[in-house]
Amino acid sequence: MSLSCRPDPSPAIAFVATSARSLVECARRSACRPIAIDAFADLDTVRMAEHCTRVGGADLRLDRGRLLAALAALRRRGDVAGWVAGSGFEALLDLLAEAAGVLPLLGNTPQTVRRVRTPVAFNAVLDACAIAHPEIRLDAPADPRGWLVKDAHACGGWHVRRAPGAMAGGDSRWPSPGRHFQRELAGAALSCLFLAARGTATVVGHSRQIVRAFGGRPFVYRGGIGPVAVSPAVAAELSRVAACLADAFGLVGLNGIDYLLDDTGQPWVLELNPRPTAAIQLFADAVAGGLMRAHLDACAGHAPPQCLPPPAGLRGFETVFARRRGCIDEAVAAWLLAHDGCRDIPRPGTRHAWGDPLCTVFATAATEADVRAALAARRRAVRGVIESAVVPACP
Repeated sequence: MSLSCRPDPSPAIAFVATSARSLVECARRSACRPIAIDAFADLDTVRMAEHCTRVGGADLRLDRGRLLAALAALRRRGDVAGWVAGSGFEALLDLLAEAAGVLPLLGNTPQTVRRVRTPVAFNAVLDACAIAHPEIRLDAPADPRGWLVKDAHACGGWHVRRAPGAMAGGDSRWPSPGRHFQRELAGAALSCLFLAARGTATVVGHSRQIVRAFGGRPFVYRGGIGPVAVSPAVAAELSRVAACLADAFGLVGLNGIDYLLDDTGQPWVLELNPRPTAAIQLFADAVAGGLMRAHLDACAGHAPPQCLPPPAGLRGFETVFARRRGCIDEAVAAWLLAHDGCRDIPRPGTRHAWGDPLCTVFATAATEADVRAALAARRRAVRGVIESAVVPACP
């Protein structure tokens, strides 16, 4: 069975993530037949997918039983080639392996993901490849000043705390095998999206991350802006880094490197996301035939294609998080659906707590400053509508 997205009767592909909307959208642009399995089943995800199954559990996590049952049902259909994993498995590595045994996983193997998510193993590869990265350690430093506490089995930046405050509050003792300390460095937060196959890598593009504090969390990932231009030296170094990591870990398909760019122009690698990242929303048309087709072809062992020249202007997206509890009623959902700059539209009746994602806003403009301004305006508009809604309107 071919894995590539082709016109019907090509096989269907399932996309599994906390939110599968961006994967499904990317797949549609690659002429795939996407099936969504995620924690939300947002209105726009349901509209774009051939079929959508909600498998959300507690704390917006993927529910093991529901997910495995959904994949088993797809296997019985006989026309689903496999599934692509997005975000949401960082703390569920055993479930990733179990699910890969139900239906073929079209991406990096669970063993590869676990190795990448093991701080000592990952940083050993960085050292072996002479890749610049911040110092890390597993035990608490005697002087926590200048250190961060992070969890390699988490995503979104909610887990990243400054060590002095985290240790004082007891947060440095959480029982995650991914917990580690990392030197805090100053610089611009960027991301490099690349395709990997057969030990080689092709950089798709670079984007600037939108990271801001939310409540007591200082490094919450909100979204991205791209494609952004980087210097030839930085582009060459990140191409080398991507190729080294692809070879060392045997990576396939779409992957993302998070890095800091300091004032001297030195890139410092922070982490590798061995899966399609949220940045695919900025690069869906970066290759002929679509980015998801390139991902599937790379997973099948085909060399990554050459990327097309970037389009004029920049795109940006940003998740809007709830500042207080509430509920999405019919009127709010209809308002969000009517605005082209909104994605991840919750179903009427969806309740949210502080910090939950409400939706995602999008903008395009000629400059980064204009994209940021447009995103901020849409974020304020969304909050204005949602926070004015009356909670008892929901059942």
